[in-house]
Amino acid sequence: MKRAIIIIIAALMALPTISMADNKPAKKSKGEIKEVTFVVDFDCENCAKKIRENVSFEKGVKDLKVTLEDKTVALKYDAAKTTEAALKTSIEKLGYAVNGVLAPGQKAEHNHEHHDHDGHDHGHHHHHN
Repeated sequence: MKRAIIIIIAALMALPTISMADNKPAKKSKGEIKEVTFVVDFDCENCAKKIRENVSFEKGVKDLKVTLEDKTVALKYDAAKTTEAALKTSIEKLGYAVNGVLAPGQKAEHNHEHHDHDGHDHGHHHHHN
């Protein structure tokens, strides 16, 4: 008798893991993995570490890259579990302003700076005439 009960319990315990394993691949294809890069107002390695440690635990975050030089937080997330807005809020909750979102493939700051400098320089040169 006892042995039969143990087998039933073992079978029951095995069931949830099997069904969860079945669900996961299905969920993955349904939950599209999206990428977003936020431009965030932080300026030290500690800030980067704080963002990295906190945001990586947010629901649905698959991958996270915080770049201090560019002041960016690049995230890969499961669109079925979270949204860009929720991730933005999770950074803002830590006390850092999110200044914008970079388009895929767009580089942070460097583009900005070049555009700004070019714009201003050309502007000034034209004024001399």
